[in-house]
Amino acid sequence: MQKSMVSLRNVNRGMAAILLLSSTLASHAAMLTAGSPPSSAPTTFLDTKTGKIEGFMPDVAREVAKREKLDVDFSAVPFPTLIQSVISGKIDMIVAGMTPTPAREKFISYSQEVTAFGDGLIVRDDNKQKYTDWKDFKGQTIGSPSGTDYAQKLINSGIAKEVKLYDSPADMTRDLQLGRIAGGLSDYPILKAQEKAGMLKGLHVVEGYQPMAVSPMAFGVKKGNDVLLAKINDALNAMKADGTLATLKSKWNMPQ
Repeated sequence: MQKSMVSLRNVNRGMAAILLLSSTLASHAAMLTAGSPPSSAPTTFLDTKTGKIEGFMPDVAREVAKREKLDVDFSAVPFPTLIQSVISGKIDMIVAGMTPTPAREKFISYSQEVTAFGDGLIVRDDNKQKYTDWKDFKGQTIGSPSGTDYAQKLINSGIAKEVKLYDSPADMTRDLQLGRIAGGLSDYPILKAQEKAGMLKGLHVVEGYQPMAVSPMAFGVKKGNDVLLAKINDALNAMKADGTLATLKSKWNMPQ
């Protein structure tokens, strides 16, 4: 009888250990690591007061995680290194204003469209040239964030004298203020947010400029991570159906 009781206790301890291990593994599996650029407000940005990643795309990602019963942890990752970060496994999900392109889709898989917008143009206040589209950049030096699809389109066109690429929006703005470039391209919502916040001293957004293309923005995951991709798409479908996505677009002044 004594042996049976000892044996039963051992079995119970073993079962408890298995349950604890299973719970730990389940908890670990529920953590989602997201990478977002720290200086692309209102799409994504690092709030220096709280130390947290904020913006439209992070808000959508948090809602996706909530609906799929996942925990999400954000890391500040510069735009040009996002794809390599998800390929190497440093992050699980790209949360940024990134456009799916054939070149990028060789390495990562994208969710359905979250929003769509094009490039905007900023120039100095003393620049009186009329800019209607990218063909007006002929013979000029134009700046653009590194890794953007419109920067590559402009380079491929050969219309500009030079296309200077920047890892930091602040560096591009400073060069424009100093007259080192004639204009700067970036995502239109980002430029409008900077203008509204008073960050474009001596500069302005050219409202008559037509973007090179209006492109969709989507979340990115490592190729083969179909389970996570399905969860993201399921949540986005539900958010579009119940109006949550439209509400978040209004909150961050994104195109509907």
